[in-house]
Amino acid sequence: MTQKMDGAPLQESDIAIRLHTGHADLLEQGVRAAFPGIELARGPLETSRRERMLVTFIPPRDEDLSKYDWVHCVGAGVDAICKTFEAIDPKPLVTRTVGRMGDQIGEYCVAYALAHLQKMALRRALQAEARWARGMCAPTYLFETSVAVLGTGAIGQGVARAFSALGATVTGISRSGTPVDAFDRVIRLDNVASHPGADILVAALPLTPQTDELVGAQVFSTLKSALFINVGRGATLDEGALRGALDAGQVSHAVLDVFRDEPLDPSSWLWRHEAITVTPHVSGLTRPEDSVERLLQLLKTRLSGEAIHSDVDISRGY
Repeated sequence: MTQKMDGAPLQESDIAIRLHTGHADLLEQGVRAAFPGIELARGPLETSRRERMLVTFIPPRDEDLSKYDWVHCVGAGVDAICKTFEAIDPKPLVTRTVGRMGDQIGEYCVAYALAHLQKMALRRALQAEARWARGMCAPTYLFETSVAVLGTGAIGQGVARAFSALGATVTGISRSGTPVDAFDRVIRLDNVASHPGADILVAALPLTPQTDELVGAQVFSTLKSALFINVGRGATLDEGALRGALDAGQVSHAVLDVFRDEPLDPSSWLWRHEAITVTPHVSGLTRPEDSVERLLQLLKTRLSGEAIHSDVDISRGY
């Protein structure tokens, strides 16, 4: 893996960039205004410039990608890039745009958690019946709720900050168990079964061979009538195990924003289960302004000769 890119300051005339993204117009406008000497292309890059950069989310298939020294992902999810470049050596440096995505996803999770704890759907249903049922409508509160977040990276940390701000106790779960400031504590994934289950479990995992269907029966077995939210990658969830957890009462409700195959097939049982909320991958949307700001920041750093450190380990998949 390329750990970093540094050396003597470059000239703008040393750099060529292929923009292969839906944000290409805005990115091109920003780069041309800030660095007019950088070569930009939309199609396969044919250049003699010594440093070549690909800006993308889903890598193109119309050229030899081994020519690129640097790949910049315009979003937070890098599984497509890692899969594409796993067989290419030497590996390019990979950076990505996260921007405010952790904050966005944190708000999404807190919104659905509050709706669940405050029994919003029940209250609406009782209103339709003109039924005064104060006891049934009594809420529980985030400040007395335990939250666990599977994944302690930038997205998981954004989720943790949002819940912590409202007084929840937030535990991070990762393979290493390395402490992270945003969490009250972090535990190792292989120790999950020995800890009390959380009231709310949020999955914020990247997709790798190791995380494929990792959120399964073993994870759900620690829960009792919990709210489950998946905002990471859809393929990290074992859907059959979720069905079993709902039937067993381990999960009382699931909020799913991501799926193995998107759009979600209209025939999927997930659409029709009364204890599942389906949303169309909207918990974290890459803001174009974040994409432009991050790319310009990286180019400024590179042109000054400062080191650019990789945000991603291709061999791990995140």
